[in-house]
Order: sequence, then C-alpha cells, then structure tokens
Amino acid sequence: MDAIPMRTRSTPSAAVRFTEGNQDANSAKGTVKRTVQGTTYKIYPWGSNNKLPDEMIQLYQSNGDVMNLVQARADFLFGDGCGWFKHRTEPGKGLIREPYLDDKIRRFGELNDLQELVNTQVTYMVETGNAFVNHSREKGNLILSMRDSLTVRAAVATKGYVDTWLLAPDWSTPKGTVAIPALTADNRQAPETLFQIKKKQTGQFYYGFAIWWAAAKWIKLANRVPDFHNNGLDTEYNANRICRVASDFIKKFGGDTTESQDEFRNRFYDQVDELLFNGEGKRRVLFDECEIGTDGKMTPFIEFVDIKTQLSGKEYTELYQMAVTAFANASSILSGLAGVSDGKMLGGSGSELRVSAEYQQFYRTPRERQAIESYWNRQIKPELGLPDDVFFGFNNILLETLDKNKAGSSQKQTGSGGGATDSKTESTKQTAK
Repeated sequence: MDAIPMRTRSTPSAAVRFTEGNQDANSAKGTVKRTVQGTTYKIYPWGSNNKLPDEMIQLYQSNGDVMNLVQARADFLFGDGCGWFKHRTEPGKGLIREPYLDDKIRRFGELNDLQELVNTQVTYMVETGNAFVNHSREKGNLILSMRDSLTVRAAVATKGYVDTWLLAPDWSTPKGTVAIPALTADNRQAPETLFQIKKKQTGQFYYGFAIWWAAAKWIKLANRVPDFHNNGLDTEYNANRICRVASDFIKKFGGDTTESQDEFRNRFYDQVDELLFNGEGKRRVLFDECEIGTDGKMTPFIEFVDIKTQLSGKEYTELYQMAVTAFANASSILSGLAGVSDGKMLGGSGSELRVSAEYQQFYRTPRERQAIESYWNRQIKPELGLPDDVFFGFNNILLETLDKNKAGSSQKQTGSGGGATDSKTESTKQTAK
C-alpha cells in the first residue's frame, strides 16, 4: 500500500547532541558495553542496577490490592475498545465521530489484531510506563507486535534521541542480546524497527515511569502485614508465658557435669514447648531460671506465668489500610471504583458509582490515552493512507439506569483526533451498544 511520509520523532536534526550521551534521573550513567553482531553498544541501564522494571513488576505481583488498582486503571483506559472514526461537525452538536472501515483497514486487520495490540499497549503503559511496538516488514506488509518492557533496554543516545534498542530475554544475564533500530523517518521501510510509546516526564529521557512506582515503599510495608499475621497465628503474636524454673531443678536432675546439665536443660525446654503447644507453630516461651531464695524456698519448683498480650494485630491491620489508601491515591484511579475500601464503607450508591465512573473516564483518561492515540494517528494512519478526517480513538462505557437502558450501559466514542479539531467545539454522539 502507498505510504505517506511521516515524522517519527519530535527532535529536529539540528538538536543539541551530547558526546557522552543523554543522561536522565532514572539511573546511573550508562557504562556497560555489549557487542552485538560485531558492533559494540553502550547500554543505558534502567535503574541503577538495570533491573528496575523487573523489581517493580515482582513487587506489583506480590500484592493483590495493587494489581487490582493497576488493572482497574487499565480497564478504564481501554474502555469499550477502540477503532478508526470519521470526524465531522454539525451545527449545535459539535464534533461527531462515526466508526470508519475501508479496504485498507480491513486488510490491515487481517494481519494485525487492533484490539489486542491496543489492549497490550495500555497494559504495558500502566504497569511499566512504556509500550514498545515492533514493526516488521514482510512481503510489503506491516506486521505489528508488542515487546515486553522487561526485555528492552536503550543504547546510550548521542543524537538527541534513542536510535538503537537492545533486546535480551533476561537482563540479569543478557545472553543472546539483539540490536534493533528505532523507527525513524529514514528507516521506516526497514525489515524490523522498534517504536517506544511513553508519556513525557521530567527527568525521564530514556524510559517512562509508571506513577504507581512512587508508592513502592507503601507496597513493601503493606506486604509485611500478612506475614506478621501468619507468623502471629503460630506465635500468638508475642511471648505469652514465662516458665520459671529453679536452678536447683537443673542441678538435681541434670547430672553432675555442666555438659549433662546443658543437655538436660535443652531437652526440658523442648518438652515444655511440646507440652504447651503440641508441636504446632513456633510459640514463644520465656524461660527464667532462678536461684532459691534466702528462705530456701521456691514454690512451686516449676511455675508458669502468663504474660498479658498487648499487641493484638489490630494496629497492623490499620497500618495496612493506610498503605492501601496510599497506593490507591498513587494509582490515578478513584479507589471506590477499584473496590478498595477506606475501612468505613466499600463504596457508594449506584448513582455515585456511575458519576465516579464517568468522571474517571472523561477526566482521568485523556492524557493517558493521548500517547497511544498519537502513535496510531501519526505512525499507522499514514501507513494505511487513511483520509485526513479519519482518526484512531477509544470508546467509553457509560452506566445507565435500567429504566433507560435494559443493558445497564451504553457506548460513547472518544478520541483526541490527532489535534485535527478544535477542542472547544468537541462533543460526542452517543450510540447504542
């Protein structure tokens, strides 16, 4: 299919270039070199140890509440799917978007699953702050696929932009590293290129930064709470008994030597644990070996004293709730929509949830979606040779009362339009689902 020339980066050719390569706030200076097919590349690490995204995904997978929040945000961003829409304006109605399909889009869809590609882009963006799209040319056809962010690292950029990406299945032991050129205006017909989708963020030249990463300390703190309670069931949370033993008991029954007395003492302590707790868990007993008093008495010879438990675990539960609230705030999604309780109530009424859902979709998704929409409108639209008034966009889901819509929801088309329309006149046309 005929292609229209396009720009693939915003850096002009006359941009300032740094001999030692661009630096950012994300990691230490890139000094690790790796030779790939005879060419030596200097890797710019992702994090000081080049394992930042791997560590964050491992942390992410360790907490179900965090996964719930991040996935809820991805759900709202993806909405009711996406597609190509023809834009037109009508007096009094503003901008109208109507689904668009032609032979070029149909042929492209036979080779590329648009919904799956965009769904994956949204997922990678919210989980790692980046989405890497692989462009492959096969017999004149453009085949798109997604590269997992954990496998991609940048070569140090000296041109004002990253011109080479390096792929490895495991960057802790990067064997079999492969170099792939970044998609630019000069190599758009190359057999294989890689395009990075990310939001502009201060201090993040090479890699994006997922906003929930800022709550890492809260997540680590929250993860300690279930461990505390699991151990607490075994230990009854605190040392809860003192076993007071007269030292003469050890001397009387432990034999005449220090070694035999130590052996008897340890065996006796184990028997007490077994007697009190039947071998279940790892309860804690304090052993207090005492001398006989001046009156020559210690009654009884062996005495068990209960310790009042001061810490029940409630304090830790409240701490976990604080942590959940903290990373709910860091997730950029209203916590009630993600099913996160504030400890007082799980959520509001149906009408409150509907208003919250609409607020989330119309006010908390546009900037997140813009990076993905820009990719499709600026990179793929010219490939397909689509009309000027056709743009990629997302659909929202609107909740409705059953008396208005028996399905309980309807669909609303949204999209940035690639900047082709005046946002002041923008409105939408609601269509039945």
